[in-house]
Amino acid sequence: MDYHFDLAIGLVALLVAAYAMVAARLARWSVSAAFSFLVIGAIISGAGIGVQVQDMPTGDVLSVLAEITLALVLFSAASTIRIKRLEHDSAVVARMLAIGLPLTIGIGTAMALGFFPGITFGLALLIGATLAPTDADLGQQVITDTSVPARVRRVLNVESGLNDGIVAPLITVAIALAIYGDVDGLQPLWNAVRELGLAVLVGGSIGGIGRWLLIRADLRGTASESSRQLATLALALAAFFIAAGLEASGFIAAFAAGITFGLGLKERVESAVSFTEAQGTLLSIIVWLVFGLAVVEEHVHGLDDPKFVVYAALSLTLARMLPVALALVGSGFARVSVLFMGWFGPRGLASVVFVLLGIEVLDDAGVSSDPLGPVVAWTVVLSVVLHGFSATPLARRYGRFAESLPADAPERLGEQEPRQPAWRPHLHHRPRV
Repeated sequence: MDYHFDLAIGLVALLVAAYAMVAARLARWSVSAAFSFLVIGAIISGAGIGVQVQDMPTGDVLSVLAEITLALVLFSAASTIRIKRLEHDSAVVARMLAIGLPLTIGIGTAMALGFFPGITFGLALLIGATLAPTDADLGQQVITDTSVPARVRRVLNVESGLNDGIVAPLITVAIALAIYGDVDGLQPLWNAVRELGLAVLVGGSIGGIGRWLLIRADLRGTASESSRQLATLALALAAFFIAAGLEASGFIAAFAAGITFGLGLKERVESAVSFTEAQGTLLSIIVWLVFGLAVVEEHVHGLDDPKFVVYAALSLTLARMLPVALALVGSGFARVSVLFMGWFGPRGLASVVFVLLGIEVLDDAGVSSDPLGPVVAWTVVLSVVLHGFSATPLARRYGRFAESLPADAPERLGEQEPRQPAWRPHLHHRPRV
């Protein structure tokens, strides 16, 4: 038995428990779970405390945890989308995803080619696509701040819930292009097309059939509330692992499964998905800890090239804010609103997973992944810090501005609150224990 590993897991459990006991207070100080555990991991690594676990397959552990976590997040986000409730926001969300997201990827790709001469187009595209999706959890401080107009928060919430699933197929293609740029033959491209199609077929089938069976079990009374939640978690994992076992994209399969699983009765679906969302959040905390422990140590400590930091800063500003501004031209939103929505595009879990996947596949193919690792590591670290600590003060300032907007302003269209996961505690209430 590896006692060091057991002690490490026990320490992580204690840290999670300690964070949970002060989460509300930390949230008021704009300290997110991602920031907390990222810093803890970086401090442990930088202090040399992690020497005892150097022989552990840290990268492999992080990859598995991160991939499972993103699969659960993708399934949950896709299964709880309410198309009918997006009637006021569908046009704006479509602009953000159909115009803003591709432009963000394009600018990120162009910057990679300019900052790092000599890399292939495929690798540049992989960098741009990896850093394009935003993180719903890292944006929760803004999404839950009622001083910000509900419509603005709804749009940001839905955008962050969908863009990682939309980018996942492009990640597969970008990896194939990166390999194709360094090896002979078109086989990687054909493999990418096969992976995408098979993943959609597997995921869509599992989600649709699983939903049908779960509804029948409900009607016949053969499933309890807890067993329905367990079945939903199992369906998400089944879609991911079966697709991966068939050498297809588990992420796309999980996203497709969530879409087909969520068709129909949303109230029934949301109650079943809540357990899956909770597990995804718990795993994401562990991912942030290991990310700080392993990736930050490898790619952030001892920086000797400032281009990584400059690229990261531009990725969080120019590559995000300009596409959002262009996407919202003609929407009627005030300039301050456009700037606010453009700034709050935090990068997080999806970028961590995609960079680990890209490095692993490229290394296995004998293709250099530089500078993918340090670029993404620096961007995510800066995002966690800058977006985290600016969330509360900027949301409050923007909220004061929004109060001066006329009643018929686009920002005020619809009063419905953005959906929050059923498991998420309302921090402004203090339950008695």
